[in-house]
Amino acid sequence: MFVSINKKILYSLVILLILLIAIFSGLFINFYVTQMQDIKQSVYMRNKYVVSLLQDNVALQNELASMGKSYPEISSQLSVKNLDDAQKQLSNAQKLNAELRQNYDDNREAVETGAKIVIFSLCMVILFILLLIALLDYWVVRPIDRLTDISRKVAQGDYSSRLNKSKTPLLRDEFDILNHTFNTMLDKTESNIKEIQQREHFLQQLIDAIPDGIRVIDQTGKVIMANKAFYAMLNLRQNCVGKKCFCAYGYKNEECPESKYNCPLRYLAQNKDVFLRTIHEINKKPFFLNAANLQFAENNNTNYIVESLHDLSSDVRFSHQQKVSSLSFLSTSIAHEMKNNLGAIRLILEGLLDTEFKDVQDESSPKKYLLMVQRQLVEAVKTPERLLRLAQYSEQDIVELNVMAAVSDMVMMIDYDAKRHGITIKTNIADTLKIKDNEADFKMIILNLLQNAIKAMPNGGTLQINATQRGKNIVIDIEDTGVGIEKQNLKRIFEPFYSGNEQAKSSGLGLAIVRSLIVKSGGSISVKSKKNQGTTFTIKLPIVK
Repeated sequence: MFVSINKKILYSLVILLILLIAIFSGLFINFYVTQMQDIKQSVYMRNKYVVSLLQDNVALQNELASMGKSYPEISSQLSVKNLDDAQKQLSNAQKLNAELRQNYDDNREAVETGAKIVIFSLCMVILFILLLIALLDYWVVRPIDRLTDISRKVAQGDYSSRLNKSKTPLLRDEFDILNHTFNTMLDKTESNIKEIQQREHFLQQLIDAIPDGIRVIDQTGKVIMANKAFYAMLNLRQNCVGKKCFCAYGYKNEECPESKYNCPLRYLAQNKDVFLRTIHEINKKPFFLNAANLQFAENNNTNYIVESLHDLSSDVRFSHQQKVSSLSFLSTSIAHEMKNNLGAIRLILEGLLDTEFKDVQDESSPKKYLLMVQRQLVEAVKTPERLLRLAQYSEQDIVELNVMAAVSDMVMMIDYDAKRHGITIKTNIADTLKIKDNEADFKMIILNLLQNAIKAMPNGGTLQINATQRGKNIVIDIEDTGVGIEKQNLKRIFEPFYSGNEQAKSSGLGLAIVRSLIVKSGGSISVKSKKNQGTTFTIKLPIVK
């Protein structure tokens, strides 16, 4: 129980005062009672002596009366003698009575004097105690109260308050030294805190400048700090510092399930490794996680874990942009070369038809074949034009696409490769299906899936493309009769840099790019596959992005 020093001093002085009053009262009462008992004893003895004198006097008178009757002459002498003796006794009694009265008066004066001394002493003691209380209040209690108030403010985080001290104290005491020391301590503490805050601000700015998501957690899973990139990657709007680490993954009161996430906290504690490198899929976005133990101090057993999240979808977008850029360069080169050469051939052919075969019927064999060559030249010129349209990438270009036309363009681009591998391509798409989306993104999705289907059928097969409208969505199925995908690999085929065929010279970004583009358009993709029976990719895209 907290009791202030002021109260302690006050209570102590009150108890001391009560004890002093009790002692003085006891002494006074004891002295007074003793004096009264002495007076009572003196009065008792005087009364007893007077009674005995009266009794002797009565006996003497009786004796004189009896003798006077028998001897008249003797009775007169005895009466005179007895009278003198009686007078002497009476005089002695009067003296004794006077002495007793004087003793009583002396005792009463002594009692009164003792009472005055006790009262005066008690008043002096009370005055001394009050003076002592005032001095203690001024010298001790008030400085301690000021020190307590400043300490309370410091405990609440206010380091700007200081103890008031006199400029030139006449008599310095311990509290003056304590005030100076305490103010100096507060000055250094405030300076150190400002320096620490500046370092923390610099450190926060430093990690905020890192493009990857950075997070530090302690052994209990509590988040110590995180940078802006971490919040942006996971779409976190609230500050997660001070909360449990699993809150960032959407779990409020339960830890991350082991089947879904390889927890760095659990892994590093169990395996005692220095690093953990793994891939986490959060909100349908792949992240490369690099976690490491960090010891706070050399002689401190407290360890922290530093997590670094790298958004693999950014690598996917960069790879997609690289592909588009390369395709743009390739398309420009092809278009330039093919258009020049094919244009020259077309001019020669049209000149030949206008001069040599102008009057010849179209049904004649030479002219018919020449017209067929002309039509093929026109179609051949369209190929680099398709590449140019595919390479003209802009995220803001949302146009209305004819699904069948867009798919047909991509089928024509892989038609030669498909025929070379003995693959038959079938389509079942209504000409009325239309979608509003980015043309380059949509065609890149279809082209990647068609290329994967051809790679899955090295010995030939059938590639079936179906498209239907279901509500406000377009559903496209791309089905092949190829080698299929292992069941344990189905969950990983959309991970960046993952390739099911270790011998294949592939970056493993094709399906990651496909899923990234589909998610950006607000759609979804799923896959079904059986080993050696084929694979079906199902794309679901909204009609309007």
